[in-house]
Amino acid sequence: MCVDDELLSTYLDGELGEPWRTQVGEHLQYCAACRGRLGQLEALHHRLQSVALTDSEMKGSKERVMAFFEATKFPAPEQKRHLWRRTFELKLGPTLLSAAAFVVVVIGAFILFSPDTPQGQEILPGVVAPIDSEHIRQVTDLAKPDLGMFSLEQIIQHLDALGYSVKIEMKAVTPIE
Repeated sequence: MCVDDELLSTYLDGELGEPWRTQVGEHLQYCAACRGRLGQLEALHHRLQSVALTDSEMKGSKERVMAFFEATKFPAPEQKRHLWRRTFELKLGPTLLSAAAFVVVVIGAFILFSPDTPQGQEILPGVVAPIDSEHIRQVTDLAKPDLGMFSLEQIIQHLDALGYSVKIEMKAVTPIE
């Protein structure tokens, strides 16, 4: 089984760990196809190193790129204005809507939950009505039904109501002692 290009590239860069490095090296000794691909990767590696720019060659381009980004993406901050010369922009749509909603909620809370006004009981009688013993009901756990609670006749009637066809044959009748 041949080695993939990613593993060969890692081997070429010297970043492959020892157990794998030895195995790839042994594989390259007998596999001509992998040696050929490794040669192509080495040639590509050398070409890329030969066209790499030095820092002095990149300095002019780097300054132009940084100036472009500073001008378009990071504009200079505005000069600070004094407090008395600053203008404030306030968008009235969302602010007015928020204030109106707040007023409605506060007035509604006063009307509904005020104990002195009977209006709350007319609007939502279940919310303001006092809790007393007449409105409380005790709930108990009922035993889960099992087959021992029903007679054979009740079970057959229930199955018949569900649409099952029940046929019972008795082979012998022996009394229970």
